[in-house]
Amino acid sequence: MQTAGNLCRPRAGPHATSLSHVFWALAVILIAFAAFTVTVVRLRRPVPASDDSTDGANKASTRGRRSIDLEQLKGFVYVGAAALALLAVAVILMGLFGNRSGRAEALAVLGFFGYAAYLIAATVLLYVTSRKSQGR
Repeated sequence: MQTAGNLCRPRAGPHATSLSHVFWALAVILIAFAAFTVTVVRLRRPVPASDDSTDGANKASTRGRRSIDLEQLKGFVYVGAAALALLAVAVILMGLFGNRSGRAEALAVLGFFGYAAYLIAATVLLYVTSRKSQGR
């Protein structure tokens, strides 16, 4: 009969539960996220340029909109995705050759959130610089 204390203890034997191979899944997630962001940036459709023949109300609404330079954003995404892929390789190497302390998994999670913060910072930076250049 199992008691509450026995449920929390790890089982010994061939069916023992172990989280020592989670780094593989996290590395695949890192590579998939990098590939996804590159694919989204590559498949983005260009926005049609505004005509000079549009009416005044439409011009006023498009003048107030801020846009970022898509070529610069692509550059940021490509550099970040390459860094994330290299980090995934580092996670795999740490998981295979390091001790089973969870450092590879922690590095993968830190890299994922770091990449997300990098993309947000790049977008804000491009937005602010485009706003300053339009204000001149």
